[in-house]
Amino acid sequence: MTVDSQRPEVVLFDLGGVVCQFDPDRRAARLAEAMGVTPGDVSALVFESGFDEECDLGTYSETEILERFRSFGFREDLHVLRRHWISAFEPVAGLIDLASELRADGVTVATFTDNGPVLLAVVDSLLPRRAFDQHVFSCMLGATKPDAEAFRAGLALLNASAPDVFFVDDKAQNINSARTLGIRAEQASTADEVESALRSVGLLDSVPRRTRSSQ
Repeated sequence: MTVDSQRPEVVLFDLGGVVCQFDPDRRAARLAEAMGVTPGDVSALVFESGFDEECDLGTYSETEILERFRSFGFREDLHVLRRHWISAFEPVAGLIDLASELRADGVTVATFTDNGPVLLAVVDSLLPRRAFDQHVFSCMLGATKPDAEAFRAGLALLNASAPDVFFVDDKAQNINSARTLGIRAEQASTADEVESALRSVGLLDSVPRRTRSSQ
């Protein structure tokens, strides 16, 4: 059996855009109301400034992130900040089903996402534990996709080798980066697209194909 034909032992799913529908505008609106500013102000202060990227890289602890938000006018506690932050993510039922089916078939399943410690603290309340073995966040790795170091550190964290891994992401640049390291990867976003990608590498063979209404 060639490396390319081996059944993957580990599947990595991008979080926002694959496992979850991602709505940053909803999060910005909630933060704006809590901070007494406009959504445009939130975008400028948190995202355009590079602060969010620094959070994704693990530069700040949750406490430090909360203090920065308080300097922006946020007056609530960390629990409220977490609720506002997580509001951008809505799990896709069909993807949760696929992840659960993979785990039931002996495959290790993990998310692989560019996100910081605020979301990491509440990811288990967002996604059912039956569907995922582990969550790999960029803030744990000190690097973000498509940086090759993010993939190398993620593999090391999972104690996995590139030929054993299959990666699904909605962004072409992340797929291309993974492939340069010998990781099999496919670009997909909807549940049907992801299922087809999984079947293309020999996964879900024992699971009947189903039509999913939730994408």
